[in-house]
Formats: sequence, structure tokens, C-alpha cells
Amino acid sequence: MKRLLDTRRVGAALAATSLAAATVGCTSGAANSSDGAACADNSRPISVGHLNYYTGPFADVGPTFEAITDLTISMINEDPPLGRQFEVVHDDIGTVGEATVARNLLQRNNVDVLLNPAHEYSSYRDFMLQQIDKNDGPLMPSVHGGSIDAGIGGKPEEALFRGAPMDTAAAVAGVLQVKQSGAQRVAVVATQISGSQLQKDAAVAAAREIGLEVVQVLDVQPEQANYRSTISSMAGANPDSLLLFSQAEDGGTFVKQAAEAGMSLYVVGSQEWLQEAFPRSATASAMAQHKAVLTAAFAHADSPAWDTLQTAWNESEFAHLTEPENSYVMQYYDLLNVSALAIEAAGSACSADWTEAMYEVSGGPGKVVYSYQEGIEALRNGEQIDYSGVTGDFDYTDTGVVSGLFGAYAWTPEETLDLVNTLDGTEILDIDEKISQG
Repeated sequence: MKRLLDTRRVGAALAATSLAAATVGCTSGAANSSDGAACADNSRPISVGHLNYYTGPFADVGPTFEAITDLTISMINEDPPLGRQFEVVHDDIGTVGEATVARNLLQRNNVDVLLNPAHEYSSYRDFMLQQIDKNDGPLMPSVHGGSIDAGIGGKPEEALFRGAPMDTAAAVAGVLQVKQSGAQRVAVVATQISGSQLQKDAAVAAAREIGLEVVQVLDVQPEQANYRSTISSMAGANPDSLLLFSQAEDGGTFVKQAAEAGMSLYVVGSQEWLQEAFPRSATASAMAQHKAVLTAAFAHADSPAWDTLQTAWNESEFAHLTEPENSYVMQYYDLLNVSALAIEAAGSACSADWTEAMYEVSGGPGKVVYSYQEGIEALRNGEQIDYSGVTGDFDYTDTGVVSGLFGAYAWTPEETLDLVNTLDGTEILDIDEKISQG
């Protein structure tokens, strides 16, 4: 499935914005080191290939991912970097697979930006490195880069920058939430998908590190209608809490069937549960039977950046898809803003220029800006900037791993999200680093 951004899909708040194309652009800016390369051709738009899900286990998130991409880029395209518009191709990796779609986007569509390399990146990494070596691109901003080895990225020869902390850090956040509840005996369950497995392993290590007793570790197949045999096995271990890493509908099904089996647990799930498919499959009555049902995920800072996103999302045609508190909505928004600002600062969409600029616009020093619009104005006034986004400071390590805020969310009976707790980001990163070192 392949989709192009449609000019008719902008909400009332952005009705004046032209969406005939959705890409980042350039007409002015710093001198760049790749003059003559296609990535430095400021006479054309910049094409973005979005690796998205419309089929398969993660099909429920695809419309939200497409929506926040389109919304953010429509805002950027009001005054695009270097004058070049973004043009976006949304393509489905759910059935064909990430590697095949990534190759097609580069070889057939000649995209300048590959948005969201994810769980399968290692299977086509050599191809990407060859492409960057040959073409000084593509750029690789990725909301899902937390599933890729933390030692990969952040370099001109591999221009991968993440839009969220490592998936392992999110798992550690869930473990800390369980610990704070007073629970002592935790079961850890994950679907047999690489990202979920990565989080499971991190959660088991983190739980043992901070003194929780891990009573059982189980794997399940995704997209199953019945998890009762797994739940029966888990019940025999007598846990008082559950860490479950799965996509939204599977998580909801598991939580519901655990309640039907008479269990009452302190449940913490992964950020995929922020999709409305979770409360609909879990049901309010089943969630009420458990001690708590929470999601550990990225949280927002109380800042002008949050105010801007919240208003734009709630006034858009996409507001019915999810809440603006959805971690993915916030991550896409910040990552696309920073990526566009870096193109302006770099003077091109070339990997060598852009990589250096990503650190400059996000890590300071410079004027703190809370939106793309503030940032582009400051850059054109000759100022250095320090982007502070919806998710707080957007500081990168030398391998393109970003900082972030974490919290625990609960679904209300009205299917809205409540932030019930904020978690110590420093402690999370310290534990994550410790367990990653063995």
C-alpha cells in the first residue's frame, strides 16, 4: 500500500496551508560540503519515504502515524527549510517487509529521507551504508530507532537519529512503575516480535537489578484470539504484577482474559497500548478488575511546545484517531521539526551536512525555541538555536540516541488518557546503561 499526501486532508486550523506536496525544502542556507550531489539540489522538493504499517500486527497504528506525519509536515511546509517543500510517500511494511519497502523507496522513488527504519534495519543495513556512501544520503530520522542497536547511528556515514529513547529504556520505565506500586512478584510476557522481545529482556534484567522477583517469563504469538493457556500457566506462578510487551489489541485481549480467569494484577504495558485499540479490546470492566492497568511511555513537558501540538492536533481532522498525549504523536512531531530545522541549518539534505546540524539545532548552545516556526525564524536571523520540544530537551548522544521524559498513563472509562505518574528519567537511563553492560 502506498499513499501520497493529499491536499484535501488538512483540518480547519490549517485550511490555508498548501498540502499539494509534503516534503522539506531549501532555497537558502549555509554553504554545504556536498555541492553537486543530488541531495544538495535546492531547485527541487525533498522526498520523504515513510515506512509505515497498514497491514500486519501493527496495522492499528498506521493511520495515526500517517496523520501526525501529514499534520507536522503541513505546518513545516507553511515556511519550509531552504524554501523546499516536503513530498511524502507513505508505504506499508506490514506485509511485504521493511527491507523490501526501504529498497523500493530508494531505488524507485529516489527518496532523500527514509523515515522510520525500525526492527528489521539490520537486514538491510549494508545496503543503506552503500547508498549513503554513494549518494551522501538518505537521511534516516526514526521514531522506531529505539529498537536498533544503541551503538548505531549519529554519524555522516550512517545518518540515523532517533525520535525517542531506546526501547530498553521504555521497558525500564515500566519496571520502575511496578516497583513504585509496592508489587514484589512480577511476571514478564512478550509477543514474539523483535521490539517486544528486546523490551522483555531489558525488563527482566532491570527487575532483577532493582530487587523485584521475576516469577515467570513467557513468550506468546501476536494476533491470537486466545491467550488463556498462557494466562493459566502464569497464574500458577502467583504473580502480583505483570509487565506485558505487545501491540495494542493483543495487550487488550490478554488483560481481558486474565480478568476473566479471576486474576487481579498490577499491569504495566508498552507504549503501543496508547492506541485506542487497547481499551476497546481490554474493556473497561476487565481493566477495573485489575489493581491497575497502565502504560509506561514517553511523556510531555509542560511547555509552549506542548501547547502548540495539543492545539494543532485537537483542531485537526485527525483528532478522532487518538489523544495528543499519545507518545508516537509527540515523537513524530518533535523529530520532524528537528530534522527540518537541521536541513535549514545545514544548507542541504546531504548526510554529511545534516548530521552535524542535527547536533547543533537540538543540543545548543543557542536560543531556546519551542516550535519549528520559532526555530526557522531564528536561524534565518543568523542565530544559533536549541530546540526544546513537546518531550522536553532534545539532546543526542554521539550515536543518535535522544533524551526524553517518561510517565505512566491510564485509560479512563471514557477512553481518554490520564497521566498518573512521572518517572525519573535519570534513574531510568542509569539502569538501562547498567543492564546494557551486562
